[in-house]
Amino acid sequence: MADIIATLTSIYVLFGTASIIISVSLFCQAFSFFKPSVTKYKNLARISLGIALGFLAILGTLMGTKLPNGTIVNVRELAAMIAGIAGGPLAGAIAGLIGGVQRYTVGGATALSCTISTVFIGLIAGLISSKITGRFFLLKAAALGLVLESGAMGLILLLVQPFNTATNIVSQIAIPMISANTIGLTVWVYLAYSWKNKKQIKV
Repeated sequence: MADIIATLTSIYVLFGTASIIISVSLFCQAFSFFKPSVTKYKNLARISLGIALGFLAILGTLMGTKLPNGTIVNVRELAAMIAGIAGGPLAGAIAGLIGGVQRYTVGGATALSCTISTVFIGLIAGLISSKITGRFFLLKAAALGLVLESGAMGLILLLVQPFNTATNIVSQIAIPMISANTIGLTVWVYLAYSWKNKKQIKV
């Protein structure tokens, strides 16, 4: 019962942080400066978006819950995924690099694996961002979040030694982090796409 309560509490806290990341990233999308699709300075917009979401990734780490072994239960990778989908691989990689490097400086058992996963999650989200469209776009977004976060858990199992330490960490953080990051990404995609469609209809 104590483990269930702890897991639910972690999810609740992570949703609070995710809501901040979602709100600020949507606010950024209101300005053409952060929108590669509507400005002639596309690479500058991608870089700017990557930097902005990179700082949100740092916020995700800072507002996370730190475990005794240094592992941080967080939604840092949500910011990297949003950057990738909104700005492509360049924005995703920049956000992931900023968030990942800051995470590495914090230390802990998962410092290296979390750094690597954050960078690659942003990059991969950017590479397949054009696929998050069509009738089942929300299902695709949820699948993307689920696969990328599960991959991050797999990287912990691969890189953290000894293996029993890795399995103990994953058993504590997998459900809260996969749930919060996946749902957070799906909510952001829904809101971003709904807002975009409403603007197109008004035009």
